[in-house]
Amino acid sequence: MTKPSVVLNYRRILTFIIFGAAAIRFVIAPQTSIESRGDTLLFQLWGYSASTYGLTKVYEHPIEHPDYRIIALPNYLPPYLMTLHVLAQVHALFEPATAVGTPLSSIIFKTPAILFELATILLLAHIVRRRWGESWALGAAVLYAANPAMLFTTAAWGQVDAINTFFMVLCVWLLTQRKLTWAVVAFTAAFFIKLQSLALAPLLAYAIFHRWPYWRTLIRSLGAGLGTAFMLCLPFVLTGKTNQVFQVIAQAKDTNPVPSANAFNLWWFFSGGYWTYRTDVASLFGMPMVLIGAGLFFSAVAFAVWFRSRAKATEGLWLAAAFLAFAFFMLPTQMHERYLFPFFALLIPALPAFRPARWLYVALSCTFLWNLVVVFIILTQHEGTRLDNFWGGSLIVAMLNVAIFAATVFWYTRMARRRAVT
Repeated sequence: MTKPSVVLNYRRILTFIIFGAAAIRFVIAPQTSIESRGDTLLFQLWGYSASTYGLTKVYEHPIEHPDYRIIALPNYLPPYLMTLHVLAQVHALFEPATAVGTPLSSIIFKTPAILFELATILLLAHIVRRRWGESWALGAAVLYAANPAMLFTTAAWGQVDAINTFFMVLCVWLLTQRKLTWAVVAFTAAFFIKLQSLALAPLLAYAIFHRWPYWRTLIRSLGAGLGTAFMLCLPFVLTGKTNQVFQVIAQAKDTNPVPSANAFNLWWFFSGGYWTYRTDVASLFGMPMVLIGAGLFFSAVAFAVWFRSRAKATEGLWLAAAFLAFAFFMLPTQMHERYLFPFFALLIPALPAFRPARWLYVALSCTFLWNLVVVFIILTQHEGTRLDNFWGGSLIVAMLNVAIFAATVFWYTRMARRRAVT
């Protein structure tokens, strides 16, 4: 039985970690130089649009702003647009609604992602503590809270990957607890924040079809997923605009039809570099690159399912989820530099059990941060300037990522054959 003084000490240290992580993030958040380009400026403009013209008109009403022209319409699904709508209204209490890109607006619009990142730290600590004890739990919390790549993406750049990552971690944890219906709810929430969360779908399908009678489990899971989707899109359902939601999902594959959207992965070798706009329907070895990428990812899905079938322990599920997140970044075309983000949180629960996983976490943290920083320099200093794929060591990072991925496949294969995760 754990002594009360030990539990109290653990809680005090974890509280210190959380408050420290929050303080660092909110100190970084007011700067505006990093997010002044691309998506995060759009987030504020989309919030302005939702607040000005009405939430359910964001997909159809041209955005008219006194300082910006030709603003892209939203390509995010309703849950995050509803969040932006609320944030814009909060922002309007302190500054003119048109004041985007200010330090205050930066703090306001980054707050949801920062809060979900803090929630992920707490969730990871809870997961690790239950299986490995307080010391490992505190280590996991520090490892995630202090990861420079997480800080850069969420607090500095203002991206929202922390939100869907929280729900992805929650989904896998619920699967380990055999709470499949709630896992589907968490997965649906992750998917409706960022479509890239679809990478976890094979593990849900595996869980569904391994619970007898599977048809009853399937019906219950479909009901949970559809019910969650209905609630997340409720304003658009009530106004008869669900077709716009489906259009966003259907058009996602056409948003960046390039071999690599600045992700230093397998397809970076064939990207031609920055601002080249090479299409991913171009042929490689007689086949469109987009089809080759899809085929490679589906092969990775089959591998992950095979691994999970032989790695029955809880850590096997976390390793399979992390592998799918890694494969989703490495193998399909059209990947952005940020899409490796969920991998780190999904791998952390397996770190206490496997030393190679710790090396994997550190190695990919370094290459991921390198990828983020190089892309930031490109966006802020060389926008529109064609640069080859060697610039800033990009090709070196891509080579390292490919080598790490190959080593990961080898390691997973060896563990599965030896049934080392049972």
